[in-house]
Amino acid sequence: MSLKVRGLKFSFGEKEVLKDVSFEVGDGEFIGLMGPNGSGKTTLLRCIMKYIQAPENAIMVDGSSVESLSQAELARTFAVVPQSSSTDFTFSAYDIVMMGRIPHRRSRMAGPTSEDAEVVKGAMQRTNTWRFASRSFSSLSGGERQRVVVARAVAQRPKTFLLDEPTVYLDINGQLEVMEMVKSLNKEEGITVIAVLHDMNLAARYCDRIALLDNGRLEAIGPPADVLTADTLRDVYDVDVIVRKDPYSGSIYVVPHSTASISRKHGTRVHVICGGGTGGPVMKALLDKGFLVSAGVLNVLDSDFENARDLHVPVAAETPFAPVGAASYEENLGMMAESLAVVLSPFPVGPGNIKNLEAASDALKKGKRIFVMRPPSGQVIDFVGGAADSLINELIASGAVPVDGIDQLISKLGYGGHAA
Repeated sequence: MSLKVRGLKFSFGEKEVLKDVSFEVGDGEFIGLMGPNGSGKTTLLRCIMKYIQAPENAIMVDGSSVESLSQAELARTFAVVPQSSSTDFTFSAYDIVMMGRIPHRRSRMAGPTSEDAEVVKGAMQRTNTWRFASRSFSSLSGGERQRVVVARAVAQRPKTFLLDEPTVYLDINGQLEVMEMVKSLNKEEGITVIAVLHDMNLAARYCDRIALLDNGRLEAIGPPADVLTADTLRDVYDVDVIVRKDPYSGSIYVVPHSTASISRKHGTRVHVICGGGTGGPVMKALLDKGFLVSAGVLNVLDSDFENARDLHVPVAAETPFAPVGAASYEENLGMMAESLAVVLSPFPVGPGNIKNLEAASDALKKGKRIFVMRPPSGQVIDFVGGAADSLINELIASGAVPVDGIDQLISKLGYGGHAA
């Protein structure tokens, strides 16, 4: 099956819900529809299912307009799995799954055939629901009901599953069960899947591609790693996130960090000299107060390099385990020159990074304001036989400002661009 959406527009009255949306879904793909609430995801599904009328030829299924398909043809093409299902009638789980066979009967009044019974049993066995076939549907747990609804979709023998937030009311175990089941049907049975999802990590783990909607427009479409980037998610969801790769599954995962609206940038730049994880809290606190931040020199494998990358902070970087070289040293000086102030976190100083202290000394001589954060009591930062302590003491004696902790640093820096 091929599905083509071309220039789809849809409005409820004067409110535009979908704005010139175009994309294609290939046979056997697993596509996730994502975006903030009100971005048009469910409306797009409803247009595909003809629950609401799309413009003619805006949605094409195997070369035919969806508007030209009868309800029976639609039901043999698409099976819908909603957010949740319930009924006031005493249908058994078996009865619910048998409803999936209705599109294949000669008439609505015709009863189930032996073939229908065979298909239903196979669908329930395939989805591990045959064991409660005789139980009342309403007596099942939320996860069990969703499995039965998926079984009904399997019995419908469609070309495509349309899932509208199928895991929204399930616990984590139920979410994984349903998504694993749908993915296995996608891969083993060749069923195309189009799913509205809110959970970025489920989408990244199970979807081949993600279509990201925002305010009715298609902002991005592609593999999860290409779409679920920190920059894109900040633009669309107004939230800062960390995006990493799971070493076990190989898929990316997204960790929300903070809402982007917290930081109101006022243009004051501060350069942080750090390492060994001491700079992460400092950079985060400065960003939250609206400062622009840079950092360095940091080795690529240093935890503060990772912190800076996660916080989208520019870094003067050096190769792993290598001492600060001439090029990175000059880059570091350049970042300091562009900053109002330089902050030295209480980072461990060894032979490889002592040149960072020398760079701070050079910046101080050129008139740059330097703040030295004192280490917590008992913390050793000098691993070069006293050379680091000597340089730090010289900095303070020459005018660098010592501070105790992040709060005092922020207070000394000020909040409008003028260091105290």
